[in-house]
Amino acid sequence: MSDGSSYGSRPDYLPDFVNDPRDDDGRQVVKLDFAENSALAAATLNRFPAASGDVLDFASAPFDDRLWWDDEEDWTRMAAELLSPYVQRGERVAVIWGNYVMPAVTMPAEVAVRHARDILDALPHFWIHPLGSAVLIECLTDGQVTVATIPSS
Repeated sequence: MSDGSSYGSRPDYLPDFVNDPRDDDGRQVVKLDFAENSALAAATLNRFPAASGDVLDFASAPFDDRLWWDDEEDWTRMAAELLSPYVQRGERVAVIWGNYVMPAVTMPAEVAVRHARDILDALPHFWIHPLGSAVLIECLTDGQVTVATIPSS
């Protein structure tokens, strides 16, 4: 997997709006290539210890907050709250999927909020990183959301 041969091989797994050239929000999404994804992972995910598989080990790393969503509506509300500062500043966020065959993407934070349910439905295991910040938000399939400050290198 480290050579990138499978990375991003299934962009069709991404939310529909991302692949729709007629969608105004979808046109604002940038799919990251292997090198860009590797650089993003080095600056975010790889700074945390790993638990099993692709889950970060927050039992041995500090985190800022732990939240739980019960359903899609709850996640949508939570995403709006967590991303609100970045929406207000007009910033972009990266979404890194727990499935390596789905390319990581960047988009305006307001697009991520508008499509929070679509992001969750595509794969409910992902990380959101507001670009230019030291924040990482992990969303797991069981409804657990962890907000953490990315350790400096």
